[in-house]
Amino acid sequence: MPFIHDPSDSAPMTSIVRVSVIVVTLALFVGSTFHAMIGQRDLAILFALATPLGISAWGYSRAGHNEAALVLLCVVMVTLVTMVLILSPLGVHDVVITAYGGIVAFSSLLLSRKRFYALAAFTMVAGSTAFLLDLNGLTRSRIGALSTWPGFPEFLVIVTIFAVVGRYSAERLMGSLEDLQRVSSGDPVTGLANRAGFLRSAGARLKAIGQQSNAVLVLVDVDAFRRMNAVIGHRAGDGVLKEVATRMQQVSGEHLAARIGDDEFAVLAAGAGEGADAEAFARSIHRTLQFDYSGVSVRTSVGYARFPRDATGIDSLLLAADGSLTRAKDHENEASRFAGPADRI
Repeated sequence: MPFIHDPSDSAPMTSIVRVSVIVVTLALFVGSTFHAMIGQRDLAILFALATPLGISAWGYSRAGHNEAALVLLCVVMVTLVTMVLILSPLGVHDVVITAYGGIVAFSSLLLSRKRFYALAAFTMVAGSTAFLLDLNGLTRSRIGALSTWPGFPEFLVIVTIFAVVGRYSAERLMGSLEDLQRVSSGDPVTGLANRAGFLRSAGARLKAIGQQSNAVLVLVDVDAFRRMNAVIGHRAGDGVLKEVATRMQQVSGEHLAARIGDDEFAVLAAGAGEGADAEAFARSIHRTLQFDYSGVSVRTSVGYARFPRDATGIDSLLLAADGSLTRAKDHENEASRFAGPADRI
């Protein structure tokens, strides 16, 4: 499956996600300690088991997948609340509305539409399950008077209001967070990440894999693109860029792909950064990006650099790959328009 740019990978979103992960993880740890102290061993074990899942969300965020981290965090919280409500002797009525409503409101402000709808449906099913089990006497509730059948539709209505109002606020009053993030980090023509989005995601990925693993950065330049625009028109020129992006995604798969300039693209691939593997990956992209479009022969120049052999950070890796790209465009390399990093002395 081709890599699809994650619009949630922005600096403000990263801060929100990481603060949320820290708060939730600490809350789970405190909850486990508290229930252990008051003798509720089942709940203490439940909170303890959920704590590592909260920590796992931090890994998603560090890798640049903020929305995946949020989804994991919300799913963990919904599951935890459901199990607590079933095992708790305090009933479920008011706690259901408060806990589930808060989770839905939080997710409505930060998740994309598709993932928010899926999480809202999951929350409603989980909450309804806990509520119905309590009404039928299948939980440990000792306060049956607080859980009555008229309270069930009340729960559904209130949680729905939380979801609708939260989503309306996000998309109508503040504008769609998903659209705003895409504008700031995505390229509107190709649908790939733009330069700013690529630098953030690539930096996070290199930091996540560390220098014990390998990666390769491939830079692609569409030759004579300005002249091409003048010959076939800007609309057809945009079609060329879209075709380049599509072909590049087909080769790069789930690796990070981006349009980082008017006619320049980049692919960062982890696990293909050493020796022949790096060159083979870069050449496969180069071969794919030689094609005809609207009667025009599209040709590209390609250069690449390896991590950590040629550079140990995204900025220096870009410089190394750009040096390879410059050599690929030199007259002596004109036949192949392909070059790798120069050997260091």
